[in-house]
Amino acid sequence: MSPLVIPLVLLSGCVSLDTFVHNPVHCSSVGPETCEDKDSDWDRVCTPCEEDYAWDVEYPWMPRTLEDGQTVRPIDAATVTNALLPTEDGEGELDVYFVPAHGENPAYADVTVLYSHGNYANLDHYMPRVRYLHEAGFSVLYWDYRGYGKSQPASAPGAEQWLADARQVRDYADTVVPDADAVVIYANSVGGIPAVEQALHSPGCALVLEAPFTGLESITRDNAGVSLPGSFLSMGLFENTEKIKGYEGPLLSMIGTIDVKFTVEEVTLVHDNAGGSADQKQLWVPEGVGHGIADEGIPEAGLTAYFEELETFFAGPGATCIGGVE
Repeated sequence: MSPLVIPLVLLSGCVSLDTFVHNPVHCSSVGPETCEDKDSDWDRVCTPCEEDYAWDVEYPWMPRTLEDGQTVRPIDAATVTNALLPTEDGEGELDVYFVPAHGENPAYADVTVLYSHGNYANLDHYMPRVRYLHEAGFSVLYWDYRGYGKSQPASAPGAEQWLADARQVRDYADTVVPDADAVVIYANSVGGIPAVEQALHSPGCALVLEAPFTGLESITRDNAGVSLPGSFLSMGLFENTEKIKGYEGPLLSMIGTIDVKFTVEEVTLVHDNAGGSADQKQLWVPEGVGHGIADEGIPEAGLTAYFEELETFFAGPGATCIGGVE
């Protein structure tokens, strides 16, 4: 559909651009075109439905990611717990993984990161991000959205379904994590939509927004050459610039200066609009850093700097997550 046709179709009331948010690879569609035919190691999606994910891949880490002698340990698959959650509407099933902390970092040993990923592919693509957080010392609770990976059905969710699924996973997290008072809700890119919904539903101890989704207006700008109010497209369900006003807890926001999806100004507005006090908020804008894995997003541009920013946050605004005084 051309950019000129899209506004006419929208104005006819026939469709919404909410579907532009999703770019999934379902396990049933994995094949040469999603795996070996891809030019970049970071774009390959290779795990079909009948195979288990590999938690110990030897990645060709990017030049800026690791310092000399620095490593990212594999995850022992035997320690990973998998659950299939039937969705509350009875129309889907969510593939969820709990990765326990390795225990070598006592500060994070009981802290769980509830991770909502970006719009591309599935767990295959975001496994390095899970590995980074595990290396830092956190437990990680990861979930694939409907239409992604091994979650069912093979089609992406509607807006209301997605947010309902996010709330369900948030509630599930409290039943499996080592400390229900130490759940960090973490958003990567479009994961900002379900993550902010989760934080409003049950805030946990902190919210972390990495290059987060800001609103549907940016999606229409980038994908369709049009600029329409986000409320026209999703009835406001995805508009984090407004929704974030209802969140009043500790907040870490991160956005690179050369992010191609969301601007520093957009993310700063979301950050500033959050309802908490200034001393509960931390904003990091690293220079020369892109958006996702393949274009050297925040962790890929330097794991040490990323870990140090997390440490600063959890020693300050997010100290309640690790037993600090409120």
